[in-house]
Amino acid sequence: MLQKILGGEYSLGETFWKFGIFGILALHFFIRIFDFIIFKQIGNLSLKDYYLHYFKPININVGIIFSSLCYWGLIAFLAYYSLVVWLGIKRSSDKFERSKILVFITKFLTLMFIAINFWSII
Repeated sequence: MLQKILGGEYSLGETFWKFGIFGILALHFFIRIFDFIIFKQIGNLSLKDYYLHYFKPININVGIIFSSLCYWGLIAFLAYYSLVVWLGIKRSSDKFERSKILVFITKFLTLMFIAINFWSII
């Protein structure tokens, strides 16, 4: 599926809405779930402060380690997926012949949506 998106095999609208907006929102939702789980386990601390000051290798909390690995893994996958979607939109817009303004708006909105999602996570 990611190869089809990357190759621009889907239409511009399908790539933008189905994979761009809804796909990124779904990943963002799962990232927020793991963020909530981590927040419930460590309280008001940041992950950096927890691992630098409160993490004890002798008394390991597996839940925090698993949740933080899932959290950072999903963020890394979101970065990769966002790049694939952006390139897919760029390639499927080359095949779109109706309106150049619509192509520009789609590319601009996708970049803004990706930037806002990463800004809200970090």
